[in-house]
Amino acid sequence: MAPAKQTAVPMADEISRADLDAALSRYPAVVEAVAATKAHKPGQKTLQALDRYRYVDAPRAFAPAADADQPPRAMGLDDVKLLVEWKLRHGTFRPTLMSLVASNAPALVQRTVQEALRLYRDSSSAADALAVLCALRGIGPATASLLLAVHDPARALFFSDEAFRWLCRGGDARAPIRYTPAEYRALSERADAVARRLGVGAVELEKAAYVLMRGPGPSVVASAHQKGPAKAPKPTPKPASAGGSKSSSTKRGRSSRPVESAADDAADDGVRRSKRLRTRTGSR
Repeated sequence: MAPAKQTAVPMADEISRADLDAALSRYPAVVEAVAATKAHKPGQKTLQALDRYRYVDAPRAFAPAADADQPPRAMGLDDVKLLVEWKLRHGTFRPTLMSLVASNAPALVQRTVQEALRLYRDSSSAADALAVLCALRGIGPATASLLLAVHDPARALFFSDEAFRWLCRGGDARAPIRYTPAEYRALSERADAVARRLGVGAVELEKAAYVLMRGPGPSVVASAHQKGPAKAPKPTPKPASAGGSKSSSTKRGRSSRPVESAADDAADDGVRRSKRLRTRTGSR
């Protein structure tokens, strides 16, 4: 029997509303399959619970419908931490990111988010708002866009690997991402065009991209802890030479590591350098 052909990912410019809706219908199964590959500690929220917070509870709290009984409430540090936890479990896990985010003062987080939202509502783009949010420790363009997305699910798109690669890189699952404001601007423009053509919101595009880029069904969902069938075999490593093993290992580690949230990486490195400097020179 001939092997089954893999389902091609529909291109963003060509996908029909019916195909998009079909992808959205598979989203819960894909999340369940991803959750099965990522263990959670006792007392820790499941990925499904975090997903409900991301797509239901948070938008209801921060972007309620016009006829809602309660006005939107201000986002605080605990809310940001929950969204970051969802981001790390839903996508690529980075062990230092949560501690950086948690190190922000609660009052500063609330003031910063409110200022970013004011700029977002007063302008036609998210650029100024992202710049304000990125002043917080551990917050890069990817996480900043997530904070905006729960305040405006219809227009603000979360800067995820899947959304960028599907909308801006033709579905290339290995396309590099630098996570810069310029890339997010390009992503937002592409998402707006596709959303208007299909008559959907940004949040629907985000979910559909997750399904389409992760695989046509839960049986082929890839994750950071799985080896997809389409991946090329790794070359056999050469024996390390004296004095060069550390450099070689470092290069291999960096080349295989996902590049999601590169700006958050830069913020992480900057905080570590700052701490080392204060240790040597004393606090100012």
